[in-house]
Amino acid sequence: MGRKRKAYSINIRDEVIRLYKSKRSLKQIEIVVFQNWYDSKNGCCEYCGLKSEESLILFYKYPVSTRGGRRGKRLELDRINPAIKNYGEDINNLALSCYWCNNAKTNYFTYEEFKVIGDKIKEIQQYRINKINSQDRLTKSIEANNL
Repeated sequence: MGRKRKAYSINIRDEVIRLYKSKRSLKQIEIVVFQNWYDSKNGCCEYCGLKSEESLILFYKYPVSTRGGRRGKRLELDRINPAIKNYGEDINNLALSCYWCNNAKTNYFTYEEFKVIGDKIKEIQQYRINKINSQDRLTKSIEANNL
């Protein structure tokens, strides 16, 4: 008997609604406008390029790095200019961000400054994703040979 595997998939429609409802001030923006904005981001972190599904994989493989499992499962909203407090006044002030980038950027770095840091985070995240994928392929191969 093989062990049960976690499903690493995200329902995009549910994801858009979750993000939209996560910030009350977003109600100033029509859901259709928000959906179009989200679609334009291709479901990737704007800083490191991590995809929603990859964020979910890292969430399960590195649970200690996700504030006790409370964050990291999905992409988050970041304010490009943190001085603007209200998320919903200007959709152009929003960035789609993975937990790791959003947590590291804080309010200290500008969007442009953090893009440089995001490139380094991308290298590390890709290394981790590739390592996880290799381990999963090896496990599947071993399980297939033991059948």
